[in-house]
Amino acid sequence: MTDETQSPAAPAGPDDDAAWAALRARWEDPVAHRAFLSGCADLEALARAGARYRAALQEKPDDAIAATGRDEVLRKATVLGLASVPRTAPPAPVSPWVKRGLLATLAVLLLGAAAWTAFAFLRSGAVR
Repeated sequence: MTDETQSPAAPAGPDDDAAWAALRARWEDPVAHRAFLSGCADLEALARAGARYRAALQEKPDDAIAATGRDEVLRKATVLGLASVPRTAPPAPVSPWVKRGLLATLAVLLLGAAAWTAFAFLRSGAVR
């Protein structure tokens, strides 16, 4: 498998290469994969790890370990990406008294419009 696969945005450093080589030596060991992925603390490192797992899958498409590693990288990147999205504070709740006041104002306006329409209708002489 190719060890030179890198994310175009973030080239791998010597530590990344050494960690990948150590993982390749213990490829069948799930603990080694967890240890490798625990060293990927940011999105750039996860992108490099994902590229390496993807290259492993391109070389050997039926490698279940590489598929599991790729899926774990995707899961971790999704969680990390969503965790970095800025949060906005929920809007302050509106007081029930404000709601009631707005509702009363709307009711007065509707009643006024209905009274004006009835007055205009009666004044026009349409009803005899």
